[in-house]
Amino acid sequence: MIYLRPLTIKDANRLFQIKSNPHNFNKKFTNFDTDNITLMGINKFLKNIINEIDAIRLGICIKKDNILIGSITLGNINYNSSCCELHIYIDIKYQGVGYGKSSLKCVLNYINYVLNLNTVTLKVHKEHGKAINLYKKIGFNISSDEDDKYDFLNMYLTH
Repeated sequence: MIYLRPLTIKDANRLFQIKSNPHNFNKKFTNFDTDNITLMGINKFLKNIINEIDAIRLGICIKKDNILIGSITLGNINYNSSCCELHIYIDIKYQGVGYGKSSLKCVLNYINYVLNLNTVTLKVHKEHGKAINLYKKIGFNISSDEDDKYDFLNMYLTH
């Protein structure tokens, strides 16, 4: 169905298509501003990720078509505390058919068995019911602390 792979400079045009599409990032659910996305900015971002030491950025691809449909970032990786933050987005054209669930299961196996991290955290908008339900099905719990500044819930999964 899907596979995950490191993002490369060859992904610039496709990432630009996804990230510059305002339909992919509901301003109510994210602080992401598609108006400021440029192809030059995407290229610079992709060139700089090779220097990151506390993050892993993976492309979500459909096996059948070998097309990039989204991205997962594992950020603030802390091997001493055995934790990381998870961020995911999928092109709206590919949402609602199970790619998010498959991607999350795949990356959680990677986090658990390859990176050996015990805790994964994420933030989700309080009104983003589909995402909250998906995260709960995968095993995430809602943390007692909320980020009221932007109406986000903090969620976590511990292995």
